[in-house]
Amino acid sequence: MAHQKKTNGRDSTLKEKNRKWWILAAMTSCVSMIFIDISVLPVSLPTIQRSLDISELGLQWIVNAYTLALTIFVLAGGRIGMRYGSRKVFCWGLLFFSVGSALCGLSYFEWWFIGSRFIQGIGGALLLPNAIMIIFSAFSRSQRGKAMGLYVSIGAVFLSVGPLIGGLFSQYLSWRFVFWINLPIAVTGLCLTLFSVPKTKGERVSFDFLGFFTSSIGISCLIVPIMQVKRWGWTSPWTLGLLLVGALLLTALLLFDRKVDDPYIDFSFFRNKTFVGAVAGIFCTQFLLMVTVFWAIYFQNIFGYSPAQAGTLSLLSNAPVIIAAPLGGHILDKKGPKIPITIGFILLSISLFWFLQNVRNPSVGMILSAIVPFGCGIPLIFSTSFTTAMSEVSQKKRGIATGLVTATRQFSGTLGLAIMGSLFLSVQNTTAAKSLAGNPATASANPKQFQGLLSNTPESIKALEQLPEKVQFLIKQSFVDSYVQGFTAINTLALVFALIGLSLALWLIKKKTQPDIEM
Repeated sequence: MAHQKKTNGRDSTLKEKNRKWWILAAMTSCVSMIFIDISVLPVSLPTIQRSLDISELGLQWIVNAYTLALTIFVLAGGRIGMRYGSRKVFCWGLLFFSVGSALCGLSYFEWWFIGSRFIQGIGGALLLPNAIMIIFSAFSRSQRGKAMGLYVSIGAVFLSVGPLIGGLFSQYLSWRFVFWINLPIAVTGLCLTLFSVPKTKGERVSFDFLGFFTSSIGISCLIVPIMQVKRWGWTSPWTLGLLLVGALLLTALLLFDRKVDDPYIDFSFFRNKTFVGAVAGIFCTQFLLMVTVFWAIYFQNIFGYSPAQAGTLSLLSNAPVIIAAPLGGHILDKKGPKIPITIGFILLSISLFWFLQNVRNPSVGMILSAIVPFGCGIPLIFSTSFTTAMSEVSQKKRGIATGLVTATRQFSGTLGLAIMGSLFLSVQNTTAAKSLAGNPATASANPKQFQGLLSNTPESIKALEQLPEKVQFLIKQSFVDSYVQGFTAINTLALVFALIGLSLALWLIKKKTQPDIEM
């Protein structure tokens, strides 16, 4: 009898040891939807633009509506998870993300598409912070670097395969399957979550509604006018008014939330130099990462690759993540965060510099020589910085810190896409207009008629076919040259942020993180 009890105790211990790996599998399978969504959409954008005749600005909103929703709600997602239990809120996030994905696949209008992407973003905001909290609760400090590395690398399998799936679906089936593929993954993830993740009771935490609304409206007031500036203009009352309101609201949040007992954004985290360095690394990396949205379009519109070929290139560029993420976690556990973060930024800087030197070279070898180091650098920074930031705060505040770090990352991505999109359109349209006006044969052509020309949208092709062949060639060449100029501008901006991130890492990140805090 005693032997049987002893055996049962051992079996129970083994089950508990295995449980954490089932939890990790559940979290990675669910969050893999977000990884797929990140990498699968850019490859499909030219096809979506042709199918629904969406404007260049509309394409950017399809991407940024999702990231804006994530930015606004991800802090709230962490708080809600603390109040009602991470497991329950995580499951609600799966539901929202699945509904948003289904609606995206059913979209026939630009506004419908953008609204569906916003719903997806709300789901992602509930998923991301609670997934990290669940993983951190399941693993000890000595294994968190390894767990987070595996979390990123397993998700990176989907990140890597996503572009190829998007390219194949867009070319041979329908771009709508790009979103519907999330549905079976969501069902699998939900089953794994209910099976492995134990139920958790929520805590009695207050919710700073004033801070939530102030930050949400403030961030929206900054992003919307930057996105719309090409249409509204910098001197428009709407642009200036919204930017002013956004700046005032975020300033008020910074000044007054410090006096709240349980603020929506806990600015006390930023007293820790290493925490600031980790968050700064995430901010710079996510900002420059948005340039890859334009890479997938550029490969098709300028280099002439098919969606499947562009997807294959993106797959090859993302593949190193599978190795680099766990490698970054291993180096972090052994040597601390400074080394992997610094190496990551050096790789990004080299990659972007090399790409800028060969911006008109369509050879596969050149493209891979630029984007593979990029794919290695990203996970070295992300997995290391996330784990480092979480290790610098107490367990009680880890949920709040998770939401803050995730919100910072999403805000950076939203801001990055808004600024890069506006810069790209501004340079492209200005260059195209000057080129057309400077040639007597094309001086009378209206550049607005040919928006989406390189993606072969029906309206632009119809306008072009009404002109003589020689004029058609000149207009096409002007738009290609202007596209390259716009692409060069945003890649230069990305390189600047890589160098800023490298400088901040060298200055702020300590060689070792402090011992785990469990109070």
